[in-house]
Amino acid sequence: MARQWFSNHDAPPSPPGISPDPAAAAGPPRRRLIAPCDAQTLLRMARWLIAAGIVLLAGCTAATAGLHAGSRPSPRPASGYLLTASDAHFTAMFPCKPLRIEKTAGTTSVIVYLADLPGYAVEIIRAPVPASGSFSLDRAVNVAASALPGGEVFSRHPITYHGQPAEDADISVLGEPGQILVVAFGPSAYLFEGFGSTAASFAHDYQVLLDSFRLLHP
Repeated sequence: MARQWFSNHDAPPSPPGISPDPAAAAGPPRRRLIAPCDAQTLLRMARWLIAAGIVLLAGCTAATAGLHAGSRPSPRPASGYLLTASDAHFTAMFPCKPLRIEKTAGTTSVIVYLADLPGYAVEIIRAPVPASGSFSLDRAVNVAASALPGGEVFSRHPITYHGQPAEDADISVLGEPGQILVVAFGPSAYLFEGFGSTAASFAHDYQVLLDSFRLLHP
């Protein structure tokens, strides 16, 4: 993320910590990472660090405006929490009511919806694509991984998600498994993440998040 999160290669230094297909997909994300919460303190720190990394990411974009409308959570069905996030232009099913985090860097606004549960977490991050339209999926994956403590990309795969080119990656966070999917829809880029204490810890909820995600058109 040295240049912009929309350029290729070179990741910036990790920021300090802060304590945060679907039906149309051409192929599902690869490995799915559900199990006990062993290193919970480290996991929680990792979950919040991703918000820090995305803020750093946002500071390097050329976007000129962020959206600040409030979200309108829908009632929680038995199977999860159906969120309608008008500020980030999507609806999706989370395993519980997610925490909303909004960060700004200059004129850029980044919105994070994080469901943090014992042993694992899933989240959706929305950031504006620069007016130039320059956006690198590969770069975004590198930045997201480098923002996490001990973050490392093990494999990445180009896929199609809701009819758009996307990149799916298997990562490691302090030796624990994680999954990232990055995609852009018009002026918005979305980062889906799941990570936990084992490869099974977030599999179901992460897949539900991907399968239930739908864009809202302002």
